[in-house]
Amino acid sequence: MKLSRFQRQILSLLEPLPTEYMNPNAIAWSERSQVSLSKLITGLLRRSRQGNPLWDPWILKDGDRYRVYYLEGIEGTDPWWSYSQISGAISTDLENWEPLGTLLEPEPTNDWESGRVCAGCTYEEDGIYYLFYSAGGREIPHLHNEGIGLATSTDGIHFSRHSNQPLLMPELDDLWYERSNWTGHFHWRDPYLYKDIQTGKYYLFICASARATGNFQGSIGLAVADAIAGPYQILPPAIAISDKAEPWAYYHMERPQIIYRNGKYHLFFSCFKQFFNPDWLKTTQQKQINNSSLYWYVSDQLMGDYQPIDSQDFVVSGSETTGLYGTSLLQTSTNPEEYIAYGWYHRLHTLELSKTFRLQWQDEVPRLTS
Repeated sequence: MKLSRFQRQILSLLEPLPTEYMNPNAIAWSERSQVSLSKLITGLLRRSRQGNPLWDPWILKDGDRYRVYYLEGIEGTDPWWSYSQISGAISTDLENWEPLGTLLEPEPTNDWESGRVCAGCTYEEDGIYYLFYSAGGREIPHLHNEGIGLATSTDGIHFSRHSNQPLLMPELDDLWYERSNWTGHFHWRDPYLYKDIQTGKYYLFICASARATGNFQGSIGLAVADAIAGPYQILPPAIAISDKAEPWAYYHMERPQIIYRNGKYHLFFSCFKQFFNPDWLKTTQQKQINNSSLYWYVSDQLMGDYQPIDSQDFVVSGSETTGLYGTSLLQTSTNPEEYIAYGWYHRLHTLELSKTFRLQWQDEVPRLTS
């Protein structure tokens, strides 16, 4: 679905409206009318969309072609994320896409991935395409458990599972990661692969819940391997929960991405506003924080600890106006200062894969424009 500038402006204007709340009884009465209005408008927008809901795209630049992998659900599923498969398309210009159909479906015989296969990344090496994905089961408790899987292909289209067992999943008594205290969900998804050219090691950055007290345990998990297919060793989080008196912000962090430039590692991620700690929101500039905001942390070391440049300067400028969620960055030219930003319109459940949004580095600060 190609959006017009007018449609994008409408979505941008809707961004200050909340989407939904995990606990409606916990919100102020003054916000409830906003939630109701938001649900009404979002429902109307989704009914205008044809086809199934689509979300969480990631793009692999493969020579002169672009391969996109994304999640596809079934309209009317409740909750909407409880079923998803990985579908794909291919393009030479980021405008015209040839659909490739379903690339990876849930596997009913494997409890841990019987309900949904979720977002990840694709990496090509020596003629093999490695699809790192996350997955969850169909029924409780597997519905609330997540693990990382691996599938491989020689053409980027026809994938076979590397194993029926998860490539990577922490034990319940892991030193650094645990189930969410708030929801009981075991967050372990959205793997992003980064190869360290200097050491030849492979690192997976993962959406995780850190072992901590309270309801806000969001962190970026980390694992390392000598070979791309593993085995992977689980490491402490790349973003650790602060041990200071200030409240921690995140219930979870999603869709991590690493970009290395000028001696520093830049980590980007997303988080829906409803999953922020309300006590933390009182301490920051809330006008910067909405569902489309892309968050930016930096470290001198690949394994972290990643920190915001400044306590009030950790949102990519311009990202909050796009209407996108799970925004990712892709370098499409030889210009190291320019990337495109793509993702999915969370109110529509449809993809944005064009060159509409661009990110440029100005004095080592990323800024997004359209």
